[in-house]
Amino acid sequence: MSWPWESKAAVDGRFYAEHPTALTVTRSDTWSGHGFNVTTFGSNDAAVMMKVQTAHLGNGNLRSLLLLDAASQAPLLAVEESRFGVAGQRRWEAFRGRDMKGADRLFVAVDRTRFLQMGNTVHVFLHANSSGERVPDFVVRGSYLRGTMTVSRGGGDDADFVAQIRNESSLWASLVGENRYTLWIKTGVDQAFIIALAVILDQMQSPRHDAPSRR
Repeated sequence: MSWPWESKAAVDGRFYAEHPTALTVTRSDTWSGHGFNVTTFGSNDAAVMMKVQTAHLGNGNLRSLLLLDAASQAPLLAVEESRFGVAGQRRWEAFRGRDMKGADRLFVAVDRTRFLQMGNTVHVFLHANSSGERVPDFVVRGSYLRGTMTVSRGGGDDADFVAQIRNESSLWASLVGENRYTLWIKTGVDQAFIIALAVILDQMQSPRHDAPSRR
């Protein structure tokens, strides 16, 4: 199976991991919604490489977030809560840039966690997937609350993982909306793809935060 977007990176070659990479994703809540900063793991003075902000792109009362290049503030990816999910299954879509158009859709993430299941399961379907959302291109498994979620190709086991998303948040930090995640990303993996998945996982596990109306 080819890597998601028929090239080495989803948006920009800067996000293609040429060696194993560790990133920190930090969330903080503001009056306008959820916001995130992405930095290199373990560096106290690391520059922010990507920002995520709550956006309002006109698709009803659905949560939408924009992933921005920190230096230029140019939109890289947009992720949005989908209105078409099966009852009880949270569903998010990711699009190139800021346009929520079908032609620009990159992937869909569907929460397939079952009632009373220990841990969490999210299936990821790339835009070119023709299985009718039956055979995922990637599977995210693990325990969001207990620590680590593993991103693996297809239906493979965790030994075939491409990245890990570790929830480093304390109980108090989670209560006040200051979540922190460490991303461990293998060589040859699109960092922007994994960052988008981390943001979607956070939102799937978070209560709604509806920003004030901007009239």
